[in-house]
Amino acid sequence: MNFFVRFFAGYVLVTVVAVLLAMKLFTGLFLPGVRQSAEETLLQTANLLAEMAGREQANAAPGDAGVAGIEAVFRAYEKRRFAANIYGVIKDDPNLRIYVTDAGGRLVFDSRGQDIGKDYSRWHDVSLTLRGQYGARATQEDAADPLSSMMYVAAPILRDGRIAGVLSVGKPERAFQGFIDLAHAGAWQSALWLFALSLLLALGFSYWMTRDLRRLVDYANEVAEGTREHIPIEGRSELRRLAVALEHLRAELDGKAHVEKVSQLLAHELKSPLAAVRGAVELLQDETGDDQRARLLTNIAAETGRLHRIIEGVLNLARVENRGRLDDVEEIDLAGLVRDLLDTRAGRLAARGLAVVTLLESLHVQGNRFLLRQAVANLLDNAIDFSPPGGGIDLRLDEEGGLARLSIRDRGPGIPDYARSRLFERFYSTPRPGSGERGTGLGLNLVREVARLHGGGIELANHPEGGARACFSLPVSDPLAIHTKIP
Repeated sequence: MNFFVRFFAGYVLVTVVAVLLAMKLFTGLFLPGVRQSAEETLLQTANLLAEMAGREQANAAPGDAGVAGIEAVFRAYEKRRFAANIYGVIKDDPNLRIYVTDAGGRLVFDSRGQDIGKDYSRWHDVSLTLRGQYGARATQEDAADPLSSMMYVAAPILRDGRIAGVLSVGKPERAFQGFIDLAHAGAWQSALWLFALSLLLALGFSYWMTRDLRRLVDYANEVAEGTREHIPIEGRSELRRLAVALEHLRAELDGKAHVEKVSQLLAHELKSPLAAVRGAVELLQDETGDDQRARLLTNIAAETGRLHRIIEGVLNLARVENRGRLDDVEEIDLAGLVRDLLDTRAGRLAARGLAVVTLLESLHVQGNRFLLRQAVANLLDNAIDFSPPGGGIDLRLDEEGGLARLSIRDRGPGIPDYARSRLFERFYSTPRPGSGERGTGLGLNLVREVARLHGGGIELANHPEGGARACFSLPVSDPLAIHTKIP
């Protein structure tokens, strides 16, 4: 599981837990709050009606319960229709119950017309009120229906400063269940919107938290492929420090690995010429003939030259391969560079009788002059080495797709089929026609590394009309320049 999914899943989990806890807290506080509000309203109503009942009983004849006025008011109340929309809950009929007891707790009036004469002193609302305390109760009238519960709040009926009875007002819990359901629905709707918003925030937060991690991973992959050197993370974050530390570690490991690789290459390739020199020296000590001594000295000189070329080739390749980026970048006239190299090799060309045909456009590239000169020189030297005496070399420089393409073609035997897959293999080379000598096998590696550093490429193939052709391409620095033909 990647970091983005982990951050996102963790954020969502925390959000879900928070929303559920909030809903639980809301449910735990809302229902008691509704009941408390209803109870407070019933308390006010009970005391108001108790005051009316007290006045009526004070004016009643002896033996009269004094509830006729309360009963008349309640019967009129029962006939009312409200058609009231209270925050989305429709109220259209009365649902209060009122009963009155005497000083002994015996029922003298019941709005339902039930239980007249029964002893209600056992109910909390009546018993507590008769003792001068606050009396209230909640009773579930149907055990199978949790919404059948009735809430009763009682108030004392006072006459001459003493409690002459109790008036209790009841309201079914079903009456305010609509408000609870409505509030629940609104709360869950808000919770869903909150959750949806949290998901968007989670996506943004997870992307922000893992952006630098993704950059660091991409940077590591690009460094491994040799296509990236600049650390993409800015600022002073911990990930920036980690990236710098990893870059330092990579540079140290690359340096050690490069030294080890170069050492192994040198040790492997120097064995053969050193053995040849050592054998020639041992034979030279015992040789007395001038012709044989001259031959041995010639062999020593040749092998010494070969050692020198191998060492120079390995060191040049090592310097290029170990470069992470180009130094001393300048704008270079590629056509001029090619012409300069042709001038330095005019003697070799003349000695072999090689004719050079050039068709060079004036193209400029951004790069390191020394490295580009080495790369083009290697390609030109290969063309000279593999060209038969009296043959020709074609050099063409033009632009294609924003790339300056330098094509060098010889008239030699071409690339053997068995060598095509090994052309860029270190120390692998094919014999030169005529002499049978082999090069160091490092030149094409150097050309490829120089092309990589400059964002270009190198292609080698046989020409349809004979010989081999090398195509060295580099990005042009001024694609809008006017190209002039230079013969």
